[in-house]
Amino acid sequence: MSSYRQSSFDPNAGVSADSRPMRPFNWVQWVGAGFVVAGILVMLAVILGRLGWLPIDTKDMVPMVTSLCVLGTVLINSRRETIQTTPEAKRRRVIIILVAFAVCAIVAGAVIYFQGA
Repeated sequence: MSSYRQSSFDPNAGVSADSRPMRPFNWVQWVGAGFVVAGILVMLAVILGRLGWLPIDTKDMVPMVTSLCVLGTVLINSRRETIQTTPEAKRRRVIIILVAFAVCAIVAGAVIYFQGA
C-alpha cells in the first residue's frame, strides 16, 4: 500500500512560521481580525466585570474569550508570505537552537544538583 504516496510531497512546503501574514488580507483574514478584536473587547468586559464596574456575570466568559482570540489568530495566519532563507540565516538559527539547548541543559543540571537527586 505504500506505492500510492508521492515520496517528494511536503504539505508544508513554502510555508514558514517566521513569515508574516500575507497582505492584503482576504475576507477570511478580516473575519479573523474581527474575532480577535471581539475577543479583546469581551476580555476587557470580563476584567471590568470582575472589578465590579460592569454588572455582568463573568465566570463562564473566559473560555469564550480565549476561543475567539485563538480562532481569530488561526484565521489571520491562514495565508503566510513565503520567505527565502539565506545560508547566514540558517546558520544563525542553528546557533540560537544550540545556545537554547545549552541553557536548558545547564538549568536542568542546576535543578538536579540543587534538588539532591
